[in-house]
Formats: sequence, C-alpha cells, structure tokens
Amino acid sequence: MNQTRLNSGKFIEPTECKLTREERETIYRVDDLDNMCYADSTIPKDIRKLEKQGWIETGVQYYKDGTVMGKQFKAPRKFISPRSYDPNRLKRTMTEEQKQAAKERMKKMWDAKKQKNK
Repeated sequence: MNQTRLNSGKFIEPTECKLTREERETIYRVDDLDNMCYADSTIPKDIRKLEKQGWIETGVQYYKDGTVMGKQFKAPRKFISPRSYDPNRLKRTMTEEQKQAAKERMKKMWDAKKQKNK
C-alpha cells in the first residue's frame, strides 16, 4: 500500500467482540476550516474502496485476534461529492425482446471464445 500513516503513536486497546452487520457503519465528515474530508469506517467494502481511491489512512483499530475492525482516512474535500437522489425513480426493466437479444449476444460471445481457444 502506498499510503502515508499519520497515527502519531496512539494505541487503542483491541476489542474482544466482533461488530455485527447492524453495528458497522461508515461516517464522512467535511471540515470547512481545513477544507478536508474525514472518513471513519468499520465496513470492509468501504475500507477497501477508500484505500483503492488513495485516501490517506490516519488510524486503525484491531480486534484481539489481529484483524482490522475499522480505519480512519482523510482526503481533500474535492474527493467527496453528493449525488442526486430520487426516491421515486423506478428501477430499469428489460422487455422480453431485450432479454432475448442479450441472450443471443452472450451466446455468440461465448461461442467465439470457445472457437478461439481450440
């Protein structure tokens, strides 16, 4: 990992019990004073995403068995942007013709791959 650690020697006692899915969360905080965005996450998927996107790791908490419980990150404010949300927006649905056309395209693609590998 190519990330800068900013832990400054602080050590937090590892916890014994693991967090349940209901207890895991990711929190984003924007500080207007230093124009930075801070993230605190205990959701593994979000932690991997923040690491992959290049956020600077500022802290880590561990379980007693040594696995990661949560991580804290920071990044410039421009790295986070709210997206539009419409609760009334319907999920896209495919017509039967579209589904059939997609099946045919996939079959052609797999047939071509099989021919190429022979």
